[in-house]
Amino acid sequence: MSSTITKIIRDTISTIKERNLILTPDNYTEVFCEVAKKNGYVSPDCQKLEKYLSRLNEDLVDQLKQKRVKNIDELFAFMSAKLNSSNINELTRLIHSLVFMSKRILQAVTVLHNKEAKKLAELSIDTLSKKLDISSIDLIRDKWFEFLTDYDDLFIRRLGFYGVKSFDDLQAAVTELDNASIRSGDTIHLCQKIVHIIVCALAPSISESMNAEIAGFELSLKNDPKLLEADETQDNIQKLIKRRIELDRAEISSKVSVLNDVLEGINTRLLNMMSSSSTSGAKMQDIKKDLNSINLKEDGFESIRDKLIIIAESLGNETEQFSLQVSSDQKRIKELQDRISSLEGELAMVKAESKEDFLTKTATKRALMEELDRMEDKYRRYNIDYSLCFFDIDYFKKINDTYGHDAGDVIIASIGKILKKYSRKVDFVARYGGEEFVMLLPQSSLVDSVNFANKIRDIIENSKFMYKDERIDVTISCGVTIRSSNKSSSSTLEYADKMLYIAKQNGRNQVVPNMI
Repeated sequence: MSSTITKIIRDTISTIKERNLILTPDNYTEVFCEVAKKNGYVSPDCQKLEKYLSRLNEDLVDQLKQKRVKNIDELFAFMSAKLNSSNINELTRLIHSLVFMSKRILQAVTVLHNKEAKKLAELSIDTLSKKLDISSIDLIRDKWFEFLTDYDDLFIRRLGFYGVKSFDDLQAAVTELDNASIRSGDTIHLCQKIVHIIVCALAPSISESMNAEIAGFELSLKNDPKLLEADETQDNIQKLIKRRIELDRAEISSKVSVLNDVLEGINTRLLNMMSSSSTSGAKMQDIKKDLNSINLKEDGFESIRDKLIIIAESLGNETEQFSLQVSSDQKRIKELQDRISSLEGELAMVKAESKEDFLTKTATKRALMEELDRMEDKYRRYNIDYSLCFFDIDYFKKINDTYGHDAGDVIIASIGKILKKYSRKVDFVARYGGEEFVMLLPQSSLVDSVNFANKIRDIIENSKFMYKDERIDVTISCGVTIRSSNKSSSSTLEYADKMLYIAKQNGRNQVVPNMI
């Protein structure tokens, strides 16, 4: 660790000299953080700007990005400018204007014809006339909310029975009431005359199931014929007429329901036999033609009966032939069932194999993501932390190009064996794709996980990989992170991949972060 910091300090001073910068604390800090980041060293002092930015809202963060703020001094300068730009006097005048406008609105409410609203408006005006504070305003606001919640204007809707339509204008509603009272004397006599006609029209012509309901409706109209003018009554009449038509249709339909059921049953049986039998298609078509020729609306019952007798005899003969054919097919059906059972067993084996990589015998990427979801669930429920190591074989393409893809497969399989050999029982090893491997280490600290990754790196570097009596030198790079340092399981995987990228950029055959 000390050697790394010493190197970073030397590189920092050299960079300052190269850029012809004055060696001030600010310049030194900025260049130091830049060099440390390149070397994979994380310093808390270099994270202060990010820490302060994380506490700001998204709008301010976007503005800071546009300004390209790079250090704490620039952040403080930006925030000072923001604070100095606020116009307090303008806000005060705006608040006074809003209070004055609220008083005028409340004064208008007091002259409306609602006792509760008037009382609450007077209380609100009194509160606004005193010294304002947030609790008083919140109290008045809650009372108005309670008023709106409890307010029920159904009482004024009852005026609709008297011809009122302008429910939002009290003066217009009174005018409509006056006009309705003038017309009522002329219309009541006419309403009495048409009540009996309407009731007769409502009565079902066949079904009698609505008689009691219609009688009650007739009584209410006779007691108050003016109900005919109400929209609700007109809607009820339309609904009753619709029901009368439906009941008449249902009554007619019930008269032929038994016959219809017989025809449907015959038709269904016929279709099943036609779809199952290949020997009597022509005869089945003749029976279906006879069945379709039956017309319930035009044919007499005697004619329908004769046609059904002919169809029944034909179906009996065809059913006998069909039974013989089914018996001959039972053996074939049994063979197909046995084949299906065998295929289901093979399918289960294929599904099991899909979770194991065929080359390395480690888990597949699919199985890895399922295990990652399980570890994430334990982390969220029980705070059981886990680390993630992202391995990648160095210069693997060069190995394939030089020795061939068979040699590459041998090396990938060998790496998989090494990872499984030196992992714990609770660890999870998976081939992520190509020459990449991912390991999940539950209950392992970042330091322990980095040490483990370095152990694997050292073993691979010193292993003898042989292919056709020729030794192949192999090294591996790794990026490591821990779940508690990331926002989610997916971001943990992404950050480990980012650390792997840094390890590759810094020369390969190393583990990042460097915890030495």
